[in-house]
Amino acid sequence: MTIDKIMAKDIVTVRKDQTVSDALKLMSKHKISRLPAISPKTGELVGIVTEKDMATKIASSKYEEVPLSHMRISTIMTQDVITAKPEDAEVKVLKKMVDNHIGGIPILDGDDIVGMITKTDFLRNLDKEPYNETPVKEIMTNRVMTVSPDDRLVHARRIMIDNDIARLVVVESGLIVGIITAKDMAKRIIDFKKHVPEKYQHSQIRNLFVQEVMSQTIETTTKDTSIAEVADVMVSKEFSGMPISDETNKVHGIVSKTDILRYIYNFNRKRGNY
Repeated sequence: MTIDKIMAKDIVTVRKDQTVSDALKLMSKHKISRLPAISPKTGELVGIVTEKDMATKIASSKYEEVPLSHMRISTIMTQDVITAKPEDAEVKVLKKMVDNHIGGIPILDGDDIVGMITKTDFLRNLDKEPYNETPVKEIMTNRVMTVSPDDRLVHARRIMIDNDIARLVVVESGLIVGIITAKDMAKRIIDFKKHVPEKYQHSQIRNLFVQEVMSQTIETTTKDTSIAEVADVMVSKEFSGMPISDETNKVHGIVSKTDILRYIYNFNRKRGNY
């Protein structure tokens, strides 16, 4: 099957001269985590910006003193964009995503953006029957990156950057008390920059704590839940990752959409389906 059969065709884009605040508003409104960036003159694709880009870059020492009104998409976007064509096979595009550790690929017909494919699109259209009996413990990440509610936000940001991840489990006394994502971080930092005078931002941004940003309403799963069930929950509730816990709410692992798609790709490749 070709990728044009499952790609999203109502594409939301951001101009490279718009601000990071504009991008975050678009992401929130349309419930998406990445935006193709286009030239304001030609409308051609010139980059892509993700929630993780915003979370890791706008609070960096390079940009922490830059006013939001001066922080354009062009300063934080990824310029070398991996793309696909409408006629490309699904497996070819999935391989690009898995190999390059990316969550979405713009689909181009010539220079025109005609679609966008994400991990969610693949999971939504997945034949889940082969994965009904496989427990998520087979693919979960056992080494979970965690933070404490009392850790500083800049510390959480550094862990995300160093480990190239977009979410951290928040634990206290070994138990899960929340989760903090790149989106949470980006929204809080942007809100902070809007309301705190510039001369105080440099010192005060380093005094933001995880507990001020994390979400306390989280959903976990168990290691014996099937991959198919977890995929369904992620799609229906718009999760990118889920902590794995036991009956005491102690963290045992974490599973992401990337983990599921990597397993699906390798499962089918080994059986000669790809």
